[in-house]
Amino acid sequence: MGTESFRLFLVLIFVLVYSVLANNYYDHHHLNANRQHITLNGLFTNSYYPSIHFALEQVNAQLLSPINLEFHLNETEGTIKCDVGTSVKTFFDMMNRSSLSLGVIFTDACQTVLSYISETATYFRLPVISFTDSDLSLLAKDRYPYFYHIVPSDHAHNLVRKQLLQYFNWTRFGLIYQHGSKYTLVANDFSNLTAMDKKLFEVNLTRGLTYRHGSAWQANNERYIETLLKDFKTRDVRIIIANFNQTVATHMFCQAAREQVYGSRYQWIILGYPSSSLWWNEPTHCSKQEIVRAMNGTLQTRVPQFSMDENANRSEFVSEYIKSFSKFENDYFDAYAYDTIWSLAYFYRLKLTSNQSNTEVFKNIIDNIDFIGATGRVRYLDGGRIGEVLVEQFVACRMMNNETCTIPCYEEEEDCHLTVVKIFRAKYSESKDDPPILYTLSPIMWHGNGPPRDRTNQTVQFEHIYLSVFISISICSGIGLFMSCAFLAFNIHFRSHRYIRMSSPTLNNIILCGCMLAYISMILMGINSSLFREKSYVGTIMNIFCPIRVWILCISFTLAFGSMFSKTWRVHSIFTNINTTKRGIHDSRLLAIVGVLLTIDLIFLIVWQMLDPIRRVLVYSAPHRLKDSQDTEIIPCREECKSKNMSLWFVVLVLNKGLLMFYGSFLSWKTRHVTMPALNDSRYIGLSVYIVFICCTLGSLVIFIPSEQMQFSYFLRSFFIVICTTATVCLVFVPKIIEVYRDPHSKKRQPKVTTRLHSSHARPIILTMEHLSAVLSDNQDLKLAISMQEETLNQLINQLNDPQVESKTISATESFEIERLIVCNDGADEEDDEEDDDEEEKEEEDSSSGDESHLQFITNNISSQPGRVVRAVSLCLFNKAQLGQISWPERASTGRYSIPSQDNRHRVSSSASKSLLRQAYQNSISIFKNNRNSEYSAVAKNNHSSSQNIEQLFDGLVLLDETRLDDMIETDLISTANG
Repeated sequence: MGTESFRLFLVLIFVLVYSVLANNYYDHHHLNANRQHITLNGLFTNSYYPSIHFALEQVNAQLLSPINLEFHLNETEGTIKCDVGTSVKTFFDMMNRSSLSLGVIFTDACQTVLSYISETATYFRLPVISFTDSDLSLLAKDRYPYFYHIVPSDHAHNLVRKQLLQYFNWTRFGLIYQHGSKYTLVANDFSNLTAMDKKLFEVNLTRGLTYRHGSAWQANNERYIETLLKDFKTRDVRIIIANFNQTVATHMFCQAAREQVYGSRYQWIILGYPSSSLWWNEPTHCSKQEIVRAMNGTLQTRVPQFSMDENANRSEFVSEYIKSFSKFENDYFDAYAYDTIWSLAYFYRLKLTSNQSNTEVFKNIIDNIDFIGATGRVRYLDGGRIGEVLVEQFVACRMMNNETCTIPCYEEEEDCHLTVVKIFRAKYSESKDDPPILYTLSPIMWHGNGPPRDRTNQTVQFEHIYLSVFISISICSGIGLFMSCAFLAFNIHFRSHRYIRMSSPTLNNIILCGCMLAYISMILMGINSSLFREKSYVGTIMNIFCPIRVWILCISFTLAFGSMFSKTWRVHSIFTNINTTKRGIHDSRLLAIVGVLLTIDLIFLIVWQMLDPIRRVLVYSAPHRLKDSQDTEIIPCREECKSKNMSLWFVVLVLNKGLLMFYGSFLSWKTRHVTMPALNDSRYIGLSVYIVFICCTLGSLVIFIPSEQMQFSYFLRSFFIVICTTATVCLVFVPKIIEVYRDPHSKKRQPKVTTRLHSSHARPIILTMEHLSAVLSDNQDLKLAISMQEETLNQLINQLNDPQVESKTISATESFEIERLIVCNDGADEEDDEEDDDEEEKEEEDSSSGDESHLQFITNNISSQPGRVVRAVSLCLFNKAQLGQISWPERASTGRYSIPSQDNRHRVSSSASKSLLRQAYQNSISIFKNNRNSEYSAVAKNNHSSSQNIEQLFDGLVLLDETRLDDMIETDLISTANG
């Protein structure tokens, strides 16, 4: 029983197994009968066959749709990757063997081959998919409308690099690209991306590189790269975006190591390369350590070999592939070949449900594909892949015994190697149009404390006058202003004082006004923008102050120096024209001179401001780096008051003022030996002119001081202004204060005119017989002149007493001249000061009386004071006698306060005076010759006493001349000031 039951159980199991197997065989046979066979056309090399074959097995094993697919590969495994001729021939042979009505070509051909195949396939309306190329030139849809690539294009790399710049706040960078369609298009595309945000990015420098292969061109290539890197260093380009192949990259980093274009100040960002072993295959003049040192820290963008997204919802097939192939060193684009097969599988599954042609439906279907592959999420947009991009960094490290390289290797260490560290993973969001997002994978390594700056940190340092210097100069200016105001008050208060009145107080006031403006100009020169807190209107304020500085300084010079110049000119005119007719030089004439100079200045300044206005200009000096921070650069900035043609206007101004100073100094030099009490400040005015000339000449040298030394320049300008201004004020007014203090009521007589005898060798004067002879000769000449004047006076008296004479009256001018000759003070008799003042008052009263009083006064004084007449006449003719030009008119001249001129009309040619003069002169010469030897012997016997007598006689004559001339000029100036 038990045995039969067991046998029956075995039969039932056999029947069930047979039924299942028969059913499975029927289903499999039925499905195979309905499965559609699709042939894929591949144009690739042998290296990618394992991944493609693995993907085909997975696709064939999976039921993608009710309509079953079966892929068969029509490969060309022996194709040379970049051989254009062989690849094109293989392409046409493949077309002849296969029906391409439903065909798609996928390939790993390089860009040069793809361009020919894709352009040819366009005429056959045949789609071409590349799983290794990312060239932007093949995305030109007008030329390659049916080309697609599953590797993210170089445009995706540019999007990631743009995000990288924003991530580290790098806004300034430079571009280096190798000439050629691949790298040139990448550089242009990146420039276009950054040009969309002009306010955010600045392409500082773009340079193309022509690299020629071959040993004959190696020297030229290195020279070109060296020049390029020096240009980047000169332009201070810190962030360098590089696009070139790996061969050029090796030579580039070799030269960068020698030019020091690496380290904490620079950051290289390059396009990544699939192979890391090719770095050391290219021969260079650098050692491996130099290249490692230069590449250390370099960033590169590269597509991932496998997806880095651990949280992705992968299928079992993808996980199986990654698990199987990630253990081996495969070709870098194996996973992309795998995802290409799955992309075609999804395309054909969707294509079989559509009745459209292959090329019409391919574009629509391929853009709708969305699955998780071995390289991440697979999506397409306009023929390009939207995928992941990695940001990696080359890090120098030390190789360990277990062949790992994880410990960092610093620059001074040897035997360093390079390892690639994945820093960021750029992943797109759900929207295909959004930029990629950076996800951090590992911390980045920096040479310094952080990311390098995209430029030298330029700090504009505003240079201005130090506040302490400005305050010091302002205090000095304030003291000078206070002193000038005090002198001005003094000059106004004591303007009626005799000493002040004779020094032209109006001109002194103008001098003080000019000096006060000069002090004010010192303060204005120190005003700068740093003194104003509100910076919005600083430019407007400084544009107002700039021309005011020039105007005030120019006008102050004209007022002060012009007034001193006019007073010096008056002294010079009096002494150089002492032999000609004298007319009073009123203050109005001197004021007119100052007014003309001031008018010239105003016209010049107005024209300057209208044609070429002076404005505030910011001037930047050459930058310099700090010693403790090479990334920080200081740019000195200072403000200056300039115009476009500043040099031309300045030259004209200097010529104008220079001529005035030169002429004023010349006049001061000509009158250097004169001290005139009537012009009591003439000597001090001359000294002031000298000081102003010297200070202005030295001050003009300030323009040769570098403008960067603005503190020193401002100090020197202020110093010279203070010196010449203060010296002028003190020299002009301190003696007046002393004089007023000594004689507050103006009762004392002024000291006599003095002219100092100077010797070029500074030797003491020794009086000899030659001096005595000259004095005796002058004495004879004066006696002759006196006799002539007495004859003229007798004629005048006869005219007054004789009623038969035609001219029975004389004019007021003639009578005043006679009166002036008669009542001239006796310089030899020193009387009391009060008597002199009374005599001057009497002279003023007599001059104001009528003609009759003049005649009576003259008649009465002729007989009583004949000696005074003689001494007065000797004064008038002293200089004429010195020159041997003794002449006297038969009639008085018509000028007021005049000394007769030597006009030809007034020369004594036939008068009795001339005969008398000639006869007396000849007699005096004869007497002098006869007595000369005896006089010389007498003097020689008593040398000591003779010297004293000669000296007394000589000094007496000089004293006579100086005293009379002093009185005449003093009377003339007082009358002029009163008039």
